[in-house]
Amino acid sequence: MDFFNSLTLDLKLLVAGMVGCALLGLFAGNQKTEKRALIVFAVLAAVGVYRFTHLPEDENARRAAAPPAGQFKTVKPQHKPLESTFAK
Repeated sequence: MDFFNSLTLDLKLLVAGMVGCALLGLFAGNQKTEKRALIVFAVLAAVGVYRFTHLPEDENARRAAAPPAGQFKTVKPQHKPLESTFAK
């Protein structure tokens, strides 16, 4: 159950569709409906395998794998303190 919960939403929907097509294919009343359900099941399974093997990378993992960019130290400009011009 932890594996199913770790999947993304689109993969969960594909799994639910595959289960539904498999059940429909097993318990359909005629051969034409069985064949159609099993073809849809095969297509959903192929899409699910492709989608599972090409998951988007985690943002933190991608940043950790990338070499750090050159970090430049910026010097903060020294501000001159305010002076009163009234006495001048």
